Amino acid sequence: MLRAGYQLLNHSPLGAAKTGSNNFALEFVRWRRKPRWLPVAKSKVFRVPERKKQPEEERAELMRLHNHYKTQLRSVRQFLRAEVVRHEETSTADHIVLTPEQEEAEYQLCIAENAAWNAKIASERELRLAKEREEKVAYVQERLDAGKLREELRRERASEHIRHEIEQSKTFITRSNLDEAIETALANPVDHNFAIDMAGAMYKGRTTQSLGSSA
Repeated sequence: MLRAGYQLLNHSPLGAAKTGSNNFALEFVRWRRKPRWLPVAKSKVFRVPERKKQPEEERAELMRLHNHYKTQLRSVRQFLRAEVVRHEETSTADHIVLTPEQEEAEYQLCIAENAAWNAKIASERELRLAKEREEKVAYVQERLDAGKLREELRRERASEHIRHEIEQSKTFITRSNLDEAIETALANPVDHNFAIDMAGAMYKGRTTQSLGSSA
Protein backbone atom coordinates (compact mmCIF):
# COMPACT_ATOMS: atom_id res chain seq x y z
CA MET A 1 0.00 0.00 0.00
CA LEU A 2 1.24 3.48 -0.84
CA ARG A 3 1.09 6.23 1.74
CA ALA A 4 1.94 9.85 0.96
CA GLY A 5 2.92 12.38 3.60
CA TYR A 6 4.72 15.66 4.02
CA GLN A 7 8.11 15.19 5.64
CA LEU A 8 11.39 17.05 5.79
CA LEU A 9 14.10 15.89 3.43
CA ASN A 10 16.56 15.14 6.20
CA HIS A 11 13.94 13.08 8.10
CA SER A 12 12.79 10.87 5.21
CA PRO A 13 14.31 7.37 5.41
CA LEU A 14 13.71 6.59 1.71
CA GLY A 15 14.42 10.00 0.20
CA ALA A 16 12.03 12.67 -1.10
CA ALA A 17 11.22 14.37 -4.34
CA LYS A 18 11.04 18.16 -4.08
CA THR A 19 8.09 19.70 -5.93
CA GLY A 20 7.97 23.49 -6.04
CA SER A 21 8.54 24.95 -2.58
CA ASN A 22 7.08 21.99 -0.60
CA ASN A 23 8.81 18.80 0.48
CA PHE A 24 6.69 15.86 -0.68
CA ALA A 25 7.92 12.41 0.35
CA LEU A 26 6.66 8.98 -0.78
CA GLU A 27 7.13 6.04 1.57
CA PHE A 28 6.25 2.40 0.85
CA VAL A 29 4.68 0.61 3.81
CA ARG A 30 2.90 -2.68 4.43
CA TRP A 31 -0.40 -3.41 6.22
CA ARG A 32 -0.01 -5.10 9.58
CA ARG A 33 -2.97 -7.35 8.75
CA LYS A 34 -4.38 -8.49 5.47
CA PRO A 35 -7.32 -6.35 4.30
CA ARG A 36 -10.64 -8.13 4.64
CA TRP A 37 -11.70 -7.49 1.08
CA LEU A 38 -8.85 -9.64 -0.29
CA PRO A 39 -9.53 -13.39 -0.78
CA VAL A 40 -7.83 -16.18 1.12
CA ALA A 41 -4.39 -17.09 -0.12
CA LYS A 42 -4.19 -20.16 -2.30
CA SER A 43 -1.76 -21.83 0.09
CA LYS A 44 -4.28 -21.52 2.98
CA VAL A 45 -7.57 -22.40 1.24
CA PHE A 46 -7.76 -26.00 2.49
CA ARG A 47 -5.84 -25.46 5.76
CA VAL A 48 -7.88 -26.23 8.88
CA PRO A 49 -6.53 -24.35 11.89
CA GLU A 50 -5.93 -26.39 14.98
CA ARG A 51 -8.23 -25.48 17.87
CA LYS A 52 -6.31 -24.93 21.05
CA LYS A 53 -7.44 -26.96 24.00
CA GLN A 54 -8.38 -25.03 27.11
CA PRO A 55 -7.44 -26.50 30.50
CA GLU A 56 -10.36 -27.62 32.60
CA GLU A 57 -9.27 -25.53 35.59
CA GLU A 58 -9.05 -22.39 33.46
CA ARG A 59 -12.44 -23.04 31.85
CA ALA A 60 -14.06 -23.59 35.26
CA GLU A 61 -12.52 -20.38 36.66
CA LEU A 62 -13.66 -18.33 33.67
CA MET A 63 -17.16 -19.78 33.96
CA ARG A 64 -17.25 -18.94 37.68
CA LEU A 65 -16.17 -15.35 37.04
CA HIS A 66 -18.70 -15.03 34.23
CA ASN A 67 -21.56 -16.30 36.41
CA HIS A 68 -20.48 -14.00 39.26
CA TYR A 69 -20.50 -11.01 36.92
CA LYS A 70 -23.91 -11.90 35.51
CA THR A 71 -25.33 -12.33 39.02
CA GLN A 72 -24.06 -8.89 40.13
CA LEU A 73 -25.36 -7.24 36.97
CA ARG A 74 -28.77 -8.88 37.42
CA SER A 75 -28.87 -7.68 41.05
CA VAL A 76 -28.09 -4.10 40.04
CA ARG A 77 -30.80 -4.17 37.40
CA GLN A 78 -33.37 -5.53 39.82
CA PHE A 79 -32.42 -2.89 42.40
CA LEU A 80 -32.77 -0.06 39.89
CA ARG A 81 -36.08 -1.46 38.65
CA ALA A 82 -37.38 -1.65 42.24
CA GLU A 83 -36.23 1.95 42.89
CA VAL A 84 -38.08 3.18 39.82
CA VAL A 85 -41.25 1.37 40.86
CA ARG A 86 -41.01 2.72 44.42
CA HIS A 87 -40.49 6.26 43.15
CA GLU A 88 -43.48 5.97 40.86
CA GLU A 89 -45.66 4.62 43.67
CA THR A 90 -44.63 7.27 46.22
CA SER A 91 -44.71 10.21 43.82
CA THR A 92 -47.89 12.29 44.09
CA ALA A 93 -47.31 14.52 41.07
CA ASP A 94 -48.62 12.00 38.52
CA HIS A 95 -51.15 10.06 40.61
CA ILE A 96 -53.03 12.65 42.66
CA VAL A 97 -55.45 14.89 40.79
CA LEU A 98 -56.48 17.96 42.73
CA THR A 99 -60.00 19.28 42.67
CA PRO A 100 -60.67 22.92 41.76
CA GLU A 101 -61.27 23.73 45.44
CA GLN A 102 -57.98 22.11 46.42
CA GLU A 103 -56.15 23.93 43.64
CA GLU A 104 -57.63 27.23 44.76
CA ALA A 105 -56.64 26.53 48.39
CA GLU A 106 -53.11 25.63 47.35
CA TYR A 107 -52.95 28.75 45.18
CA GLN A 108 -54.07 30.97 48.07
CA LEU A 109 -51.51 29.30 50.34
CA CYS A 110 -48.77 30.07 47.81
CA ILE A 111 -49.95 33.67 47.57
CA ALA A 112 -49.92 34.05 51.36
CA GLU A 113 -46.44 32.57 51.62
CA ASN A 114 -45.21 34.82 48.82
CA ALA A 115 -46.73 37.85 50.56
CA ALA A 116 -45.00 36.87 53.80
CA TRP A 117 -41.68 36.61 51.97
CA ASN A 118 -42.24 39.98 50.32
CA ALA A 119 -43.06 41.59 53.67
CA LYS A 120 -39.92 40.14 55.25
CA ILE A 121 -37.73 41.31 52.39
CA ALA A 122 -39.40 44.75 52.48
CA SER A 123 -38.69 45.14 56.20
CA GLU A 124 -35.07 44.10 55.70
CA ARG A 125 -34.78 46.55 52.82
CA GLU A 126 -36.23 49.38 54.91
CA LEU A 127 -33.75 48.68 57.70
CA ARG A 128 -30.89 48.61 55.24
CA LEU A 129 -31.98 51.85 53.56
CA ALA A 130 -32.44 53.56 56.93
CA LYS A 131 -28.96 52.51 57.96
CA GLU A 132 -27.55 53.76 54.67
CA ARG A 133 -29.36 57.10 55.12
CA GLU A 134 -27.95 57.48 58.63
CA GLU A 135 -24.46 56.70 57.42
CA LYS A 136 -24.82 59.17 54.56
CA VAL A 137 -26.13 61.90 56.88
CA ALA A 138 -23.24 61.29 59.28
CA TYR A 139 -20.75 61.42 56.40
CA VAL A 140 -22.21 64.69 55.09
CA GLN A 141 -22.23 66.23 58.57
CA GLU A 142 -18.63 65.17 59.08
CA ARG A 143 -17.67 66.79 55.80
CA LEU A 144 -19.53 69.99 56.74
CA ASP A 145 -17.80 70.11 60.13
CA ALA A 146 -14.43 69.60 58.49
CA GLY A 147 -15.23 72.39 56.00
CA LYS A 148 -16.23 74.73 58.82
CA LEU A 149 -13.02 73.96 60.69
CA ARG A 150 -10.93 74.63 57.60
CA GLU A 151 -12.79 77.92 57.04
CA GLU A 152 -12.19 78.99 60.66
CA LEU A 153 -8.49 78.17 60.38
CA ARG A 154 -8.26 80.13 57.14
CA ARG A 155 -9.98 83.14 58.74
CA GLU A 156 -7.67 82.97 61.76
CA ARG A 157 -4.60 82.91 59.53
CA ALA A 158 -5.98 85.81 57.50
CA SER A 159 -6.74 87.81 60.68
CA GLU A 160 -3.25 87.10 62.02
CA HIS A 161 -1.71 88.24 58.76
CA ILE A 162 -3.82 91.41 58.81
CA ARG A 163 -2.84 92.20 62.41
CA HIS A 164 0.81 91.68 61.54
CA GLU A 165 0.55 93.99 58.56
CA ILE A 166 -1.19 96.60 60.73
CA GLU A 167 1.63 96.46 63.26
CA GLN A 168 4.19 96.74 60.49
CA SER A 169 2.34 99.67 58.95
CA LYS A 170 3.10 101.76 62.02
CA THR A 171 6.75 101.90 60.91
CA PHE A 172 5.99 102.74 57.29
CA ILE A 173 7.20 106.05 55.87
CA THR A 174 4.18 108.06 54.86
CA ARG A 175 3.72 111.47 53.34
CA SER A 176 3.16 112.97 56.80
CA ASN A 177 6.42 111.67 58.42
CA LEU A 178 8.63 111.77 55.35
CA ASP A 179 10.69 114.78 56.50
CA GLU A 180 11.22 113.30 59.95
CA ALA A 181 12.40 110.02 58.45
CA ILE A 182 14.87 111.84 56.19
CA GLU A 183 16.30 113.82 59.14
CA THR A 184 16.61 110.63 61.20
CA ALA A 185 18.42 108.83 58.37
CA LEU A 186 20.87 111.72 57.88
CA ALA A 187 21.54 111.98 61.59
CA ASN A 188 22.16 108.25 61.98
CA PRO A 189 24.04 106.97 58.96
CA VAL A 190 24.21 103.20 58.68
CA ASP A 191 26.87 101.37 56.68
CA HIS A 192 25.87 97.82 55.84
CA ASN A 193 29.26 96.92 54.34
CA PHE A 194 31.41 94.56 56.42
CA ALA A 195 34.23 92.06 56.05
CA ILE A 196 35.09 88.82 57.82
CA ASP A 197 38.65 87.58 58.33
CA MET A 198 39.90 83.99 58.67
CA ALA A 199 39.32 84.08 62.45
CA GLY A 200 35.67 84.97 61.97
CA ALA A 201 35.97 88.59 63.16
CA MET A 202 33.60 91.06 61.48
CA TYR A 203 34.81 94.51 60.42
CA LYS A 204 31.93 96.89 59.73
CA GLY A 205 32.00 100.08 57.67
CA ARG A 206 33.96 101.20 54.64
CA THR A 207 36.29 103.40 56.69
CA THR A 208 37.45 100.60 58.95
CA GLN A 209 41.18 99.96 58.39
CA SER A 210 42.57 96.46 58.10
CA LEU A 211 45.30 95.17 60.43
CA GLY A 212 47.95 95.31 57.74
CA SER A 213 47.28 98.93 56.80
CA SER A 214 47.44 100.21 60.41
CA ALA A 215 51.24 100.15 60.31
